[in-house]
Amino acid sequence: MKKKHQLKALLAALMLASFGQAFAATTDTQQAPTGYFVPSDALKYDSPYYRWVSEDWSWTHSAIAGPITTATLNISAFDVDAPSEVDNIYAYDTGAASWSLLGSLAGASDIWSYSTFNLGSSWFDEINSGLQVKIAIDANNEGWAVTLSKSVLSIDGGDLPPPNPVPVPAAAWLLGSGLLGLAGVARRKAA
Repeated sequence: MKKKHQLKALLAALMLASFGQAFAATTDTQQAPTGYFVPSDALKYDSPYYRWVSEDWSWTHSAIAGPITTATLNISAFDVDAPSEVDNIYAYDTGAASWSLLGSLAGASDIWSYSTFNLGSSWFDEINSGLQVKIAIDANNEGWAVTLSKSVLSIDGGDLPPPNPVPVPAAAWLLGSGLLGLAGVARRKAA
């Protein structure tokens, strides 16, 4: 009986370790303190989430400690009518004390998609201390608007969440029910 409890504890520890490892390679800035990341798909055309020229804003990712081999910044945006619409993404370079253009958002009309920006080794110190990012919406002032749902730093090939907003309670419910199901399977096997 004691071995069964030890096996269960070991299994639980391994599941938690692998779960933690799967998400350790990404940091997701969603629902930032600025309040401009859209919390649900139903609000994607509403203010202050659907933003126009002169409604630019910035956010800061949490610091990621440790060595980095590769890094990408992935920004989920809705209704980017590229190439006509130009929404520029910048990152702050503390060494140069200036904002550096990473590129423009990609996408299509009325869909959610990720734009991926590869960050070379010159950005690793910024990532270690907390990468600052900003968007210049409709850089050509042609009457375009865009909604962002998240900004994700992916380190060393980390997985990305879905590009559209997923309500946190639903995600927590799915995770919780999955863990309960695994616990039930373990109990049945033990019996």
